[in-house]
Amino acid sequence: MGPRDYATSLSTTVVSSVLVCRINGRLGNAVFLTPLINRIHELFPGATIDLAMSYPQAASLLKKQPGVRQIISFPHKGVGMVWNYFAAVRRMRATVYDVVIDPTPESTSGRIVLTLCRAKYRIGFATSSQWAPLTHAVPESAERMHQAVVPVYLLCHVFGLPYDQQAVRLSLCLQSPEIEAGRSAITAAIHRKNPRAAATSTFGFFAHGTGSKPLERAWWVAFWKAFLELEPTAIPVEFLPSPSTTPTDERLASLHFPSVRELTAAISTTRMFVSADTGPMHLASATPVPTVALFQASDPTLYGPLKKNDLVIDARDCPPWLAAQHCHAVWRLASKPAYITA
Repeated sequence: MGPRDYATSLSTTVVSSVLVCRINGRLGNAVFLTPLINRIHELFPGATIDLAMSYPQAASLLKKQPGVRQIISFPHKGVGMVWNYFAAVRRMRATVYDVVIDPTPESTSGRIVLTLCRAKYRIGFATSSQWAPLTHAVPESAERMHQAVVPVYLLCHVFGLPYDQQAVRLSLCLQSPEIEAGRSAITAAIHRKNPRAAATSTFGFFAHGTGSKPLERAWWVAFWKAFLELEPTAIPVEFLPSPSTTPTDERLASLHFPSVRELTAAISTTRMFVSADTGPMHLASATPVPTVALFQASDPTLYGPLKKNDLVIDARDCPPWLAAQHCHAVWRLASKPAYITA
């Protein structure tokens, strides 16, 4: 559409409805929206927040976020994708928004949806490839930022508000009944392996992923051998990506949750969680549970866990016995499950 001039600041008094466009099918990118959603609600507590998303489980994952009214589901793939896309556009255009936000610097699909929606103000990043009809934009930060921080940076700069990227956290606003259901499911899985075991020292882990992210089964077997020598009372529990997935170690308890929100609630009742750089790692970092992320492909500065009690391990240079020692140091500081309910 050609170059144009953008305003760089907007008054906070004009916002009563917001649309956020994140047309991406990855779980991690959906979770990375939670700091932005929470910040919007903090700034505009009376505003309604709609989300245009294509992560398939976005509606159940983010339904409890404060201020969220509806999640408009765009198709990720599958039969009837074109017609489903038009249906999502029609649903989106039924509302006129005060503000629409494209929260990432480079997203063609996000720019398309932002262009098609009905809004008074359109906010995004001013990049060399920006073609969407924005009314307000800011340049990308010269500093390399975590992907969950970038949308908050955009929002705060447009509205002229301070922000602390060190304070940005992921959160899924879990409810007590969800947490208790997760605790019960883990206890049942443990008792299927050992009816006399007490599920009070569970160490959750996720050993799967795509591409070059997951580690080999032999790495995990050696890791658990080393860790259990350091902490014999720990109870490893493997979270599986599907009901038919073969557990990494048949001797250990394992279970599968069809809902990523149920998975998060179960993770929240463990004492610690370790995972490759994949979706469940981000879910774990959205809980208070100490999360250990095993990276060997992507950049943890951009995609790693965010809590102060989380740990990143470069698995390319860390043998299983050394990773076990690092995890044991975190384990000793995590004295009890993060969520305790009456």
